Amino acid sequence: MWANARPAIVTLLGLFVAACAPTKPAESAAGASPTVSVAATEPSGEPVGPDVASPGDQFELLIGGKVYSVADGKPFEVQIGGERIEATIRSKQVLQYEGNGISFRYPKEMTLEEERSTGVSSITVEAADSTFLMIQVYTVDVDPATLSQSLVDGIEKEMRSRGGQFHPGSGSTVHRRLRGENVEGTRLEFTLAKESMQTEIYVLRKNKLIVSVLIQRSDDDTIMAERRFKVITDSLR
Repeated sequence: MWANARPAIVTLLGLFVAACAPTKPAESAAGASPTVSVAATEPSGEPVGPDVASPGDQFELLIGGKVYSVADGKPFEVQIGGERIEATIRSKQVLQYEGNGISFRYPKEMTLEEERSTGVSSITVEAADSTFLMIQVYTVDVDPATLSQSLVDGIEKEMRSRGGQFHPGSGSTVHRRLRGENVEGTRLEFTLAKESMQTEIYVLRKNKLIVSVLIQRSDDDTIMAERRFKVITDSLR
């Protein structure tokens, strides 16, 4: 099911990007703002430290001229000044994004992608299940109320074209904490390919920027998705 819903959202929002900037192609990856990722270090060929040697080690730690091969989350010992000390290296559970005039934190199991066009930047954060969040930052002159209604109408039209059936009460008002404020948005509820989905649309102003936030998940993934969303929305600045 999610294979049907996600392309619909991305395609639809791509149309809004194109409408705002029809003449200039998207910038190359070299021009994009930096994002944060965690990567394992490739072995350097240096000797393994005397206290650690096990299969699956992912990182190397250099202390006092000695290289220790260590695994994420696995305790190991080092000797400093004649004293043996137990240490652990752990990957960050939450990563940070900064760029395009905004910043937020997101769980490390989610994938972040960024696309930029003249006047509009799109940052997508998603997980392997239905957890999906897209933030669009507009530097062009866009009326927030008009944009919000256009997004709501466009998503509803696109989902209906793919066989989605909207539930009674869909289109109701919903609130989330965004940028430290209680922001009002619209919630769409529908069934697509026999699975219930929810989409929330928010549009707010940040100084001279207009920021839209689209949140989508299936009812089956509610608990995990809402935990992830909270990390992002609570930290969005």
